[in-house]
Amino acid sequence: MTQPKVVFRPVLRSAKPQSDRLLGGGVSELQWVVSIYTVAFASLILTTGALGDRLGAKRTFMTGFAVFTAASLTSGLAPTSAILIAARAVQGVGAAIMVPNSLALLNHAYPEPKARGRAVGWWVGAGGVALTAGPPVGGAPIALAGWRSIFLVNLPIGLAGLWLTWRYVTDAPRASRKLDLPGQAAAIGALGILAAALIEGGRLGWSDSGVISAFGAAVILAVLFLVHERRAEDRSYRFRYSGAQCLLVHH
Repeated sequence: MTQPKVVFRPVLRSAKPQSDRLLGGGVSELQWVVSIYTVAFASLILTTGALGDRLGAKRTFMTGFAVFTAASLTSGLAPTSAILIAARAVQGVGAAIMVPNSLALLNHAYPEPKARGRAVGWWVGAGGVALTAGPPVGGAPIALAGWRSIFLVNLPIGLAGLWLTWRYVTDAPRASRKLDLPGQAAAIGALGILAAALIEGGRLGWSDSGVISAFGAAVILAVLFLVHERRAEDRSYRFRYSGAQCLLVHH
């Protein structure tokens, strides 16, 4: 269950010049083809882990896999840069659903700590290999079939992954806690705004008033999240092992 974010970010950067020419987007607009995925992924990863705890990791993982696959198909067929950006955002949502729940399933599949550590090591290592191999491996289909091929190749992979998960993966136990909606909303806002501020800061400059305001808003939401979590009975971070571990891996 290799991390989609690690795999596709370097490959998409290789395809970006070609997609710029064909879709006619400006530099700023097409930059968000790469960036919107990161914003969606970072802002939702804690919440989707909580949903998996409540609804079942296997079901939630398969939902994320289906969303990611469908968004990949839409990205590959996108006629305009606006549709491509929207599809990439949905792809980031799918990846955010998949990643923490893949770790939950992995933890359940290997209850013995030593075996679990090896499995998680392989999971992280696969992401490192993908990060290194992304540009050269992704360059081949781009050269042969165009930039759309890096999205369309996900269709057979996604269908196979869904079938394999349904057929062979055992679901993890569900948590009985209620979903902490105020805490999750604050976490989504803080992480999403922070990711957007970091992306736009590199483009507009760190002294830009909008970037500074975004950082300030992210800090305020983070403080509200922490204050709320200290007082809440059903705290989000109590069962955020998979999501927090994943967040550390990716960022």
